[in-house]
Amino acid sequence: MKQKDRSFSWTRTLYLLVALVLVSLALILLSEGRNLQPVESVANSVFTPIQQAAGNVTSTVGDWISAITNAKQLEEKNKQLQQVVDSLTAENAQDQQYKTENDQLRAALKFQADRPEIQAVLANNIGGDPNALSEILTIDKGSSQGIKVGMAVVSPGGILVGQVSAVKPDRSTVLLITDVQSIVPVATQRTQTPGVLEGRWQQGGNMVMTHIPRDADVQKNDMLLTSGLGGTFPKGLICGQVFDVPQNDVQMEKQALAVPFVDLNALSTVLVITNGTSK
Repeated sequence: MKQKDRSFSWTRTLYLLVALVLVSLALILLSEGRNLQPVESVANSVFTPIQQAAGNVTSTVGDWISAITNAKQLEEKNKQLQQVVDSLTAENAQDQQYKTENDQLRAALKFQADRPEIQAVLANNIGGDPNALSEILTIDKGSSQGIKVGMAVVSPGGILVGQVSAVKPDRSTVLLITDVQSIVPVATQRTQTPGVLEGRWQQGGNMVMTHIPRDADVQKNDMLLTSGLGGTFPKGLICGQVFDVPQNDVQMEKQALAVPFVDLNALSTVLVITNGTSK
């Protein structure tokens, strides 16, 4: 339809609506005399469906507009609620981090109080092996803070983590006790049975206590402590727990499989023991 035809159609529709309104007004005025009830009845029968249809259309359009408005309001509220949730999640994560750090600092203070003969430097864990070939930690303290190769490294609570293997002025590398290059003289807490704790991470395990006499009393759940032999590690540091003692009647010695007492890679802070063995 051309523009001119559309204009004519709208004009004609407008005239028709005006005429209908005028007729309706006239019928209302005449109905007061009750002498046009038949005409009024006919008019009502004609215009009532039109009015109802118009009312239904208006109601439908109104409901549609209301639904759109409500949807937009709900969307905006959801965005606001999501922002609140994100903010609370971030705050909770930060609070949890603060709690973890506070717990580790308290543990470090308690360890220092319980073992006053041990001198230690508090350091932060700043990373592991980027090549994932070795079980190591990098800490943010080095030779400038008196750290040297060979020093023992423990968790804030005093559990053996590993040994310093490389030092720079501002950082150091810690070889964890689970690495295959790690060797720690130990003894069981329950029976004082001596042995050597070796790392097995690269071989698909955790740790193994070797050089145990075949008839020695070593059992599952035995705690392993540093024996102090060799002068590298202070005596009495917890470093692992036995979880299996395979039976072997042929070998003169037996072994005990062990796991670390803490998650070595989850520590955010550690203590570097700077004065060697205990007094």
